[in-house]
Amino acid sequence: MAEKKRRFSFTNLFRRTTPKPADRQIFNMGIQERQNNYMMTAPIIYSMVQQSVIVRTCITQLKQEVYRRGYVWEKAFDSICNDCGKKHQRPVIECPRCKSTNLKIPDTKQLEYAEKFLEGYVNPSEQLFIDVLKELEDDLNTMDDAYIVLVKEYFLDGNGKIRMHRIKEIFRGDPVTMFIYADEEGVKGTKAFTCINHRTVLDTEPHHTCEECNGKLYPVHFVNRANGEDQYFLEGEVLHFSKYSPSRLYGFSPVITLYNHIMTLIAMENYVNSAYTKSRMPRGLLAVQTRNMDSMRAFWRGVKEKMESDPHFIPVMGVESDSGGKGAVEWIKFMDSLKEMDYMSVKDDLRDRISAFYGVSKVFMADNTTSGGLNNEGMQILVTNRAVQMAQNVYNNYVFPYLIKQFGITDWVLKLPPSEEEDEIAVLRKRELEVSIAAAIKNLGFEVNMDEDGQFTYEKPEPTEQPQEGEEGQKGGKDPLAGSNLDQRDLDESMRAMAEGGSKPQENPATTRNKPSVETGPDKRLTGLPKDAGNQNVDSRTERRVG
Repeated sequence: MAEKKRRFSFTNLFRRTTPKPADRQIFNMGIQERQNNYMMTAPIIYSMVQQSVIVRTCITQLKQEVYRRGYVWEKAFDSICNDCGKKHQRPVIECPRCKSTNLKIPDTKQLEYAEKFLEGYVNPSEQLFIDVLKELEDDLNTMDDAYIVLVKEYFLDGNGKIRMHRIKEIFRGDPVTMFIYADEEGVKGTKAFTCINHRTVLDTEPHHTCEECNGKLYPVHFVNRANGEDQYFLEGEVLHFSKYSPSRLYGFSPVITLYNHIMTLIAMENYVNSAYTKSRMPRGLLAVQTRNMDSMRAFWRGVKEKMESDPHFIPVMGVESDSGGKGAVEWIKFMDSLKEMDYMSVKDDLRDRISAFYGVSKVFMADNTTSGGLNNEGMQILVTNRAVQMAQNVYNNYVFPYLIKQFGITDWVLKLPPSEEEDEIAVLRKRELEVSIAAAIKNLGFEVNMDEDGQFTYEKPEPTEQPQEGEEGQKGGKDPLAGSNLDQRDLDESMRAMAEGGSKPQENPATTRNKPSVETGPDKRLTGLPKDAGNQNVDSRTERRVG
């Protein structure tokens, strides 16, 4: 059947139509996991960190600075408009967006459960919330993968659907055993399903029910493979985050990047350790020419016994020669000394490279040999503060917002304050400077306003038209009182006397009208100064009249 021809019109000619989108697959990113060239497993990485005193010092110092001032609760807003939902960060009487006065302040009842829960032990292992956070920071600096696990108590309706939940415990998930459960495209929650009561049950069909309790199945997002079995977690129960190399799935361990440096330091420390233990390698060999090997062996057995008790024992041996001459003694060196190998310089260089990666300065590692004054120390502290700020932003922007959302808190935020208290003073000084600048700009004639965020805005006022000269006594004309000793007050009194029936005022009450005054200096009605204190070149037409 042939399509009916569309009737021509100018409306149809200029009408814009939206094309129907085609259902086509543009791209497929797939799973994007970073491969480890050294084929290092997570236990090996943790073992390397535990063996290196330099790496552990960096991680420990960074962790202490991140949580040095703990965590605090702050208002998410000062008030919120119930009509338009606009949040205000400073006190306002009405909403500047919709002019509504229906404002709401943060609800303190939202903090009752969360604040009480986080102040005590958050799991049966008697861990505080700050202890769990410190474990997460160690995982970030070691594996660049951290997992926070929330054990929830669910409230179900008659159909088995989750309606409410309450957090009962908080754990740190071990990056060695925790994994993201994603499909071939790297999407979580589409590969398998499990029951909220039996976390070992796994099914690939979402419409099936649990084999144990015949309950509803939910998508799996994470899995913990420990103790020979898999335990599956739902959405909202586990949060995975990274600091150095965040990606769609896993991070990338900084220990792998520093592998050669860490292994060299471990070898150097083992070398020094072996130099002061029984199993140390001899520094050299003393070759002695003799014809009596039995006596030589007996002597050496005695030397070994004495060296086991005293590592610094130096044996002395005399050698007889049948020829009547002197016996030949030759020293063969096996290894160089620590000074010859430049041990300290190499170790300091490796330490500086590792600490620079983590952002920990020398002053935080108890090394002030190259401080060079207060300015250099201040710069080192500034560098470390930048690294601490980056670490705190991970929690303030990702971890804590996720956590308070699971608690159902909307009016409050959980934050890590800056490690340095001087930062607050710097903020106040900055604000003081902004106020001073705003006052100076206002004196220049600009209009200064403050927005709802507390920031100053400046507007240049429109120029006003200057009044034109007209006839004397008219609006915009010449001042009729110029050049006389009368001011506006005297004129008003005279007009009021005429209205009351008094005498008619003189046409020219001042005899010196439009004439220079005989007296010098300012007029008597202006000041009480002596006559010689005034300007001798005063024009009465331009002098300022004071009421």
